[in-house]
Amino acid sequence: MSRPEKPKTLSNLIFRLFLWVITKINPDLSHRLMNWGLRDGSFPAKTRFDPALSVRLWGKVFKNPIGVGAGVDKRGNIIDRLIEIGWGFGEFGSYTLEAEYPMKIIQYLKRDQAILVQSMGYRNPGVSTIVPVLAARRHLPSIVGVSITSTSQNEDANIKKGSLMPYDEEFAMMAAKVAPYCDYITLNFAHPDCELYKTISEKSIILPVIQSVQKAIKTAAPLSTPKLVIKLPLDLSEMEIPLVSDMMVEAGVDGLIVGGVMNLAKQSKGIVSDKKIRVGMLSGRPLYKHALRLVGQIYLHTNGKIPIIAAGGISTGVEAFEMIKAGATLIQINTAMVYKGPNVANDINKELVRLLKSRGYKSVQEAVGSAYI
Repeated sequence: MSRPEKPKTLSNLIFRLFLWVITKINPDLSHRLMNWGLRDGSFPAKTRFDPALSVRLWGKVFKNPIGVGAGVDKRGNIIDRLIEIGWGFGEFGSYTLEAEYPMKIIQYLKRDQAILVQSMGYRNPGVSTIVPVLAARRHLPSIVGVSITSTSQNEDANIKKGSLMPYDEEFAMMAAKVAPYCDYITLNFAHPDCELYKTISEKSIILPVIQSVQKAIKTAAPLSTPKLVIKLPLDLSEMEIPLVSDMMVEAGVDGLIVGGVMNLAKQSKGIVSDKKIRVGMLSGRPLYKHALRLVGQIYLHTNGKIPIIAAGGISTGVEAFEMIKAGATLIQINTAMVYKGPNVANDINKELVRLLKSRGYKSVQEAVGSAYI
Protein backbone atom coordinates (compact mmCIF):
# COMPACT_ATOMS: atom_id res chain seq x y z
CA MET A 1 0.00 0.00 0.00
CA SER A 2 1.62 3.27 -1.08
CA ARG A 3 0.92 6.68 0.33
CA PRO A 4 1.38 9.98 -1.52
CA GLU A 5 4.10 12.24 -0.22
CA LYS A 6 2.84 15.18 1.78
CA PRO A 7 4.49 17.82 3.90
CA LYS A 8 5.18 16.86 7.52
CA THR A 9 4.67 19.32 10.34
CA LEU A 10 7.29 17.34 12.31
CA SER A 11 10.27 15.40 11.04
CA ASN A 12 10.47 11.74 12.06
CA LEU A 13 13.26 12.48 14.50
CA ILE A 14 11.46 15.35 16.21
CA PHE A 15 8.19 13.42 16.26
CA ARG A 16 9.76 10.42 17.96
CA LEU A 17 11.56 12.62 20.47
CA PHE A 18 8.35 14.48 21.27
CA LEU A 19 6.49 11.18 21.57
CA TRP A 20 9.08 9.85 24.04
CA VAL A 21 8.89 13.00 26.17
CA ILE A 22 5.12 13.15 26.47
CA THR A 23 4.89 9.40 27.03
CA LYS A 24 6.83 9.96 30.23
CA ILE A 25 4.62 12.92 31.20
CA ASN A 26 1.14 12.34 29.75
CA PRO A 27 0.35 8.95 28.17
CA ASP A 28 -3.10 10.11 27.05
CA LEU A 29 -1.55 12.91 25.02
CA SER A 30 0.99 10.39 23.73
CA HIS A 31 -1.82 8.19 22.46
CA ARG A 32 -3.53 11.10 20.71
CA LEU A 33 -0.29 12.25 19.13
CA MET A 34 0.49 8.71 17.98
CA ASN A 35 -2.86 8.49 16.20
CA TRP A 36 -2.28 11.86 14.57
CA GLY A 37 1.24 10.91 13.51
CA LEU A 38 0.08 7.65 11.95
CA ARG A 39 -2.65 9.37 9.94
CA ASP A 40 -0.21 12.14 8.96
CA GLY A 41 2.39 9.65 7.76
CA SER A 42 5.09 10.62 10.26
CA PHE A 43 6.43 7.06 10.43
CA PRO A 44 8.20 5.44 7.46
CA ALA A 45 6.79 2.32 5.85
CA LYS A 46 8.59 -1.00 6.36
CA THR A 47 8.33 -3.66 3.69
CA ARG A 48 11.24 -6.02 4.37
CA PHE A 49 11.35 -8.46 7.26
CA ASP A 50 13.72 -11.23 8.20
CA PRO A 51 12.34 -14.54 6.84
CA ALA A 52 12.59 -16.01 10.35
CA LEU A 53 9.69 -13.79 11.40
CA SER A 54 7.30 -15.13 8.77
CA VAL A 55 4.38 -17.18 10.14
CA ARG A 56 2.14 -19.41 8.03
CA LEU A 57 -1.29 -19.76 9.60
CA TRP A 58 -4.88 -20.15 8.39
CA GLY A 59 -3.71 -20.38 4.78
CA LYS A 60 -2.07 -16.96 5.03
CA VAL A 61 1.44 -15.64 5.54
CA PHE A 62 1.97 -13.18 8.38
CA LYS A 63 5.08 -11.10 7.63
CA ASN A 64 5.82 -11.10 11.36
CA PRO A 65 4.01 -12.34 14.49
CA ILE A 66 3.44 -8.98 16.21
CA GLY A 67 -0.12 -7.70 15.87
CA VAL A 68 -2.31 -4.84 17.02
CA GLY A 69 -4.70 -5.94 19.77
CA ALA A 70 -8.37 -4.97 19.95
CA GLY A 71 -9.03 -1.68 21.70
CA VAL A 72 -6.51 0.37 19.75
CA ASP A 73 -8.73 1.08 16.75
CA LYS A 74 -12.54 0.99 16.89
CA ARG A 75 -13.22 3.31 13.94
CA GLY A 76 -10.83 1.93 11.35
CA ASN A 77 -8.46 4.91 11.36
CA ILE A 78 -5.01 3.54 12.06
CA ILE A 79 -4.62 -0.26 11.88
CA ASP A 80 -3.72 -0.37 8.20
CA ARG A 81 -1.13 2.35 8.73
CA LEU A 82 0.33 0.42 11.68
CA ILE A 83 0.61 -2.67 9.49
CA GLU A 84 2.26 -0.55 6.82
CA ILE A 85 4.99 0.61 9.21
CA GLY A 86 5.85 -2.86 10.47
CA TRP A 87 3.05 -4.66 12.33
CA GLY A 88 2.11 -8.16 11.22
CA PHE A 89 -1.67 -7.99 11.55
CA GLY A 90 -4.40 -6.07 13.37
CA GLU A 91 -7.72 -6.47 15.13
CA PHE A 92 -10.56 -3.93 15.03
CA GLY A 93 -12.92 -3.59 17.97
CA SER A 94 -14.22 -4.82 20.23
CA TYR A 95 -17.78 -4.06 19.10
CA THR A 96 -21.20 -4.72 20.55
CA LEU A 97 -24.42 -5.06 18.56
CA GLU A 98 -25.52 -1.52 19.42
CA ALA A 99 -23.38 1.51 20.21
CA GLU A 100 -22.35 1.96 23.85
CA TYR A 101 -20.97 5.12 25.41
CA PRO A 102 -20.80 4.46 29.15
CA MET A 103 -18.91 6.68 31.53
CA LYS A 104 -15.28 5.63 31.55
CA ILE A 105 -12.42 6.53 33.86
CA ILE A 106 -8.90 5.85 32.59
CA GLN A 107 -5.85 5.87 34.81
CA TYR A 108 -2.34 5.67 33.36
CA LEU A 109 -0.17 3.85 35.88
CA LYS A 110 3.17 5.06 34.56
CA ARG A 111 5.28 3.33 37.18
CA ASP A 112 3.80 -0.01 36.15
CA GLN A 113 3.45 0.85 32.44
CA ALA A 114 -0.18 -0.14 32.76
CA ILE A 115 -3.64 1.25 32.06
CA LEU A 116 -6.64 0.89 34.37
CA VAL A 117 -10.13 1.33 32.92
CA GLN A 118 -13.20 1.64 35.10
CA SER A 119 -16.54 1.57 33.29
CA MET A 120 -19.84 -0.27 33.08
CA GLY A 121 -20.08 -1.49 29.54
CA TYR A 122 -17.77 -1.37 26.53
CA ARG A 123 -17.37 2.01 24.86
CA ASN A 124 -17.73 1.56 21.08
CA PRO A 125 -19.76 2.83 18.12
CA GLY A 126 -21.50 -0.49 17.42
CA VAL A 127 -20.55 -3.22 14.98
CA SER A 128 -22.52 -1.78 12.05
CA THR A 129 -20.30 1.29 11.88
CA ILE A 130 -17.20 -0.72 10.97
CA VAL A 131 -18.83 -2.65 8.11
CA PRO A 132 -18.45 0.09 5.43
CA VAL A 133 -14.89 0.72 6.61
CA LEU A 134 -14.04 -2.96 6.28
CA ALA A 135 -15.69 -3.20 2.88
CA ALA A 136 -13.73 -0.20 1.58
CA ARG A 137 -10.38 -1.66 2.66
CA ARG A 138 -11.04 -5.31 1.74
CA HIS A 139 -8.72 -5.12 -1.29
CA LEU A 140 -5.70 -4.42 0.94
CA PRO A 141 -3.26 -7.27 1.68
CA SER A 142 -3.23 -6.59 5.44
CA ILE A 143 -4.44 -9.47 7.63
CA VAL A 144 -7.13 -8.15 9.97
CA GLY A 145 -9.69 -9.48 12.41
CA VAL A 146 -12.78 -8.07 14.09
CA SER A 147 -13.52 -8.53 17.78
CA ILE A 148 -17.13 -8.70 18.97
CA THR A 149 -18.58 -8.94 22.45
CA SER A 150 -21.79 -8.45 24.42
CA THR A 151 -22.28 -6.54 27.63
CA SER A 152 -24.99 -5.92 30.19
CA GLN A 153 -25.75 -2.58 28.54
CA ASN A 154 -26.97 -4.35 25.41
CA GLU A 155 -28.96 -6.76 27.56
CA ASP A 156 -30.60 -3.86 29.42
CA ALA A 157 -31.42 -2.17 26.10
CA ASN A 158 -33.04 -5.31 24.75
CA ILE A 159 -35.07 -5.76 27.92
CA LYS A 160 -36.41 -2.22 27.53
CA LYS A 161 -37.35 -3.01 23.93
CA GLY A 162 -39.11 -6.14 25.16
CA SER A 163 -36.95 -8.46 23.07
CA LEU A 164 -34.11 -10.06 24.96
CA MET A 165 -31.92 -11.68 22.32
CA PRO A 166 -30.16 -14.94 23.20
CA TYR A 167 -26.38 -14.73 23.14
CA ASP A 168 -26.03 -17.23 20.30
CA GLU A 169 -28.28 -15.11 18.09
CA GLU A 170 -26.60 -11.85 19.11
CA PHE A 171 -23.07 -13.05 18.39
CA ALA A 172 -24.17 -14.76 15.17
CA MET A 173 -25.80 -11.56 13.93
CA MET A 174 -22.70 -9.49 14.64
CA ALA A 175 -20.38 -12.06 13.08
CA ALA A 176 -22.46 -12.30 9.91
CA LYS A 177 -22.24 -8.54 9.41
CA VAL A 178 -18.42 -8.51 9.28
CA ALA A 179 -17.67 -12.02 7.97
CA PRO A 180 -17.32 -11.09 4.27
CA TYR A 181 -14.75 -8.38 5.03
CA CYS A 182 -12.19 -9.80 7.48
CA ASP A 183 -9.74 -12.67 7.87
CA TYR A 184 -10.81 -13.74 11.34
CA ILE A 185 -13.48 -12.96 13.94
CA THR A 186 -12.79 -12.90 17.66
CA LEU A 187 -15.51 -13.68 20.18
CA ASN A 188 -14.42 -11.61 23.16
CA PHE A 189 -15.50 -13.64 26.18
CA ALA A 190 -12.84 -11.96 28.32
CA HIS A 191 -14.64 -8.69 29.06
CA PRO A 192 -15.90 -8.75 32.68
CA ASP A 193 -19.11 -7.01 31.64
CA CYS A 194 -20.01 -9.88 29.32
CA GLU A 195 -22.15 -12.49 31.03
CA LEU A 196 -20.29 -15.22 29.14
CA TYR A 197 -17.15 -14.21 31.01
CA LYS A 198 -18.80 -15.50 34.17
CA THR A 199 -19.84 -18.81 32.57
CA ILE A 200 -16.77 -19.42 30.41
CA SER A 201 -16.37 -23.04 31.51
CA GLU A 202 -20.06 -24.00 31.17
CA LYS A 203 -20.23 -26.02 27.98
CA SER A 204 -24.03 -25.88 27.72
CA ILE A 205 -23.83 -22.09 27.44
CA ILE A 206 -20.60 -21.41 25.54
CA LEU A 207 -20.64 -24.19 22.94
CA PRO A 208 -24.00 -23.19 21.36
CA VAL A 209 -22.73 -19.62 20.93
CA ILE A 210 -19.60 -20.83 19.14
CA GLN A 211 -21.54 -23.25 16.95
CA SER A 212 -24.09 -20.57 16.06
CA VAL A 213 -21.34 -18.19 14.98
CA GLN A 214 -19.56 -20.90 12.97
CA LYS A 215 -22.76 -21.56 11.05
CA ALA A 216 -23.46 -17.85 10.55
CA ILE A 217 -20.06 -16.97 9.12
CA LYS A 218 -20.09 -19.92 6.72
CA THR A 219 -23.45 -18.72 5.42
CA ALA A 220 -22.40 -15.05 5.22
CA ALA A 221 -19.02 -15.73 3.59
CA PRO A 222 -19.08 -19.20 1.98
CA LEU A 223 -16.17 -18.59 -0.39
CA SER A 224 -13.77 -16.95 2.06
CA THR A 225 -15.03 -17.89 5.51
CA PRO A 226 -13.10 -16.03 8.22
CA LYS A 227 -11.41 -18.03 10.95
CA LEU A 228 -13.01 -18.08 14.39
CA VAL A 229 -10.93 -17.07 17.41
CA ILE A 230 -12.02 -17.06 21.05
CA LYS A 231 -10.61 -14.57 23.54
CA LEU A 232 -10.30 -16.17 26.96
CA PRO A 233 -10.20 -14.40 30.34
CA LEU A 234 -6.79 -14.01 31.93
CA ASP A 235 -8.14 -15.02 35.33
CA LEU A 236 -9.29 -18.54 34.47
CA SER A 237 -9.12 -20.72 37.57
CA GLU A 238 -7.06 -23.91 37.74
CA MET A 239 -10.33 -25.85 37.60
CA GLU A 240 -11.60 -23.95 34.55
CA ILE A 241 -8.47 -24.30 32.41
CA PRO A 242 -8.88 -28.00 31.45
CA LEU A 243 -12.65 -27.62 31.02
CA VAL A 244 -12.29 -24.62 28.70
CA SER A 245 -9.38 -26.19 26.80
CA ASP A 246 -11.31 -29.40 26.10
CA MET A 247 -14.36 -27.39 25.03
CA MET A 248 -12.35 -25.32 22.54
CA VAL A 249 -10.81 -28.44 20.99
CA GLU A 250 -14.26 -30.02 20.70
CA ALA A 251 -15.69 -26.85 19.15
CA GLY A 252 -12.95 -26.84 16.52
CA VAL A 253 -12.13 -23.16 16.89
CA ASP A 254 -9.28 -21.81 14.77
CA GLY A 255 -7.43 -19.90 17.47
CA LEU A 256 -7.40 -18.63 21.04
CA ILE A 257 -6.37 -15.23 22.34
CA VAL A 258 -4.95 -15.78 25.80
CA GLY A 259 -4.53 -12.76 28.05
CA GLY A 260 -5.33 -9.12 27.39
CA VAL A 261 -6.88 -7.58 30.49
CA MET A 262 -7.33 -8.60 34.11
CA ASN A 263 -10.43 -8.01 36.19
CA LEU A 264 -9.07 -6.60 39.45
CA ALA A 265 -12.35 -7.37 41.18
CA LYS A 266 -11.23 -11.02 41.15
CA GLN A 267 -7.51 -10.54 41.68
CA SER A 268 -5.84 -7.31 42.78
CA LYS A 269 -3.31 -8.10 45.50
CA GLY A 270 0.24 -7.38 44.43
CA ILE A 271 -0.65 -6.68 40.80
CA VAL A 272 0.22 -2.96 40.69
CA SER A 273 2.38 -0.73 42.86
CA ASP A 274 -0.54 1.48 43.93
CA LYS A 275 -2.11 -0.51 46.77
CA LYS A 276 -5.25 1.66 46.73
CA ILE A 277 -6.36 0.30 43.36
CA ARG A 278 -8.93 -2.46 43.83
CA VAL A 279 -11.35 -2.41 40.90
CA GLY A 280 -11.26 -2.01 37.15
CA MET A 281 -9.80 -3.70 34.09
CA LEU A 282 -6.02 -3.64 33.99
CA SER A 283 -3.78 -3.97 30.97
CA GLY A 284 -0.03 -3.63 30.59
CA ARG A 285 3.21 -4.99 31.99
CA PRO A 286 1.92 -6.31 35.36
CA LEU A 287 -0.05 -8.96 33.47
CA TYR A 288 2.91 -10.52 31.66
CA LYS A 289 3.74 -13.32 34.11
CA HIS A 290 0.06 -14.23 34.50
CA ALA A 291 -0.41 -14.35 30.72
CA LEU A 292 2.78 -16.36 30.19
CA ARG A 293 1.66 -18.98 32.69
CA LEU A 294 -1.82 -19.23 31.16
CA VAL A 295 -0.47 -19.49 27.59
CA GLY A 296 1.64 -22.45 28.69
CA GLN A 297 -1.24 -24.13 30.49
CA ILE A 298 -3.64 -23.72 27.57
CA TYR A 299 -1.02 -24.95 25.10
CA LEU A 300 -0.37 -28.08 27.12
CA HIS A 301 -4.04 -28.82 27.82
CA THR A 302 -4.91 -28.48 24.11
CA ASN A 303 -1.79 -30.44 23.07
CA GLY A 304 -0.88 -27.57 20.77
CA LYS A 305 -3.89 -28.31 18.57
CA ILE A 306 -5.18 -24.73 18.57
CA PRO A 307 -2.98 -21.76 17.57
CA ILE A 308 -2.57 -19.30 20.44
CA ILE A 309 -2.33 -15.53 20.17
CA ALA A 310 -0.65 -14.29 23.35
CA ALA A 311 -1.67 -10.93 24.81
CA GLY A 312 -1.03 -9.19 28.08
CA GLY A 313 1.97 -7.16 29.18
CA ILE A 314 4.29 -7.93 26.26
CA SER A 315 6.58 -5.05 25.37
CA THR A 316 10.00 -6.53 24.49
CA GLY A 317 11.46 -9.13 22.17
CA VAL A 318 12.50 -11.25 25.15
CA GLU A 319 8.91 -11.34 26.42
CA ALA A 320 7.58 -12.18 22.95
CA PHE A 321 10.17 -14.96 22.62
CA GLU A 322 9.18 -16.44 25.99
CA MET A 323 5.51 -16.38 24.95
CA ILE A 324 6.35 -18.18 21.72
CA LYS A 325 8.35 -20.83 23.57
CA ALA A 326 5.38 -21.25 25.93
CA GLY A 327 3.10 -22.02 22.98
CA ALA A 328 2.05 -18.77 21.27
CA THR A 329 2.14 -18.58 17.48
CA LEU A 330 1.26 -14.87 17.31
CA ILE A 331 1.53 -11.94 19.70
CA GLN A 332 -0.82 -9.01 20.30
CA ILE A 333 0.29 -5.62 21.61
CA ASN A 334 -1.89 -2.85 23.00
CA THR A 335 -0.73 -0.94 26.08
CA ALA A 336 2.97 -1.07 25.14
CA MET A 337 2.13 1.07 22.14
CA VAL A 338 0.97 3.86 24.44
CA TYR A 339 4.16 3.80 26.50
CA LYS A 340 6.68 3.02 23.75
CA GLY A 341 5.07 4.38 20.60
CA PRO A 342 3.99 2.65 17.36
CA ASN A 343 7.54 1.55 16.49
CA VAL A 344 7.47 -0.89 19.41
CA ALA A 345 6.58 -3.69 16.96
CA ASN A 346 9.76 -3.12 14.95
CA ASP A 347 11.80 -3.01 18.14
CA ILE A 348 10.30 -6.30 19.32
CA ASN A 349 10.80 -7.95 15.94
CA LYS A 350 14.44 -6.88 15.77
CA GLU A 351 15.15 -8.37 19.18
CA LEU A 352 13.07 -11.46 18.41
CA VAL A 353 15.11 -12.25 15.29
CA ARG A 354 18.33 -12.01 17.27
CA LEU A 355 17.00 -14.35 19.96
CA LEU A 356 15.68 -16.90 17.47
CA LYS A 357 18.96 -17.11 15.61
CA SER A 358 21.12 -17.13 18.71
CA ARG A 359 19.10 -20.09 20.02
CA GLY A 360 19.32 -21.98 16.74
CA TYR A 361 15.73 -21.53 15.53
CA LYS A 362 15.18 -20.91 11.83
CA SER A 363 11.68 -19.50 12.32
CA VAL A 364 9.08 -18.40 14.83
CA GLN A 365 7.05 -21.54 14.20
CA GLU A 366 10.01 -23.77 14.95
CA ALA A 367 10.19 -22.19 18.41
CA VAL A 368 6.48 -22.49 19.27
CA GLY A 369 6.09 -24.66 22.37
CA SER A 370 9.83 -25.38 22.53
CA ALA A 371 9.83 -24.79 26.29
CA TYR A 372 8.37 -28.30 26.69
CA ILE A 373 10.77 -30.21 24.46
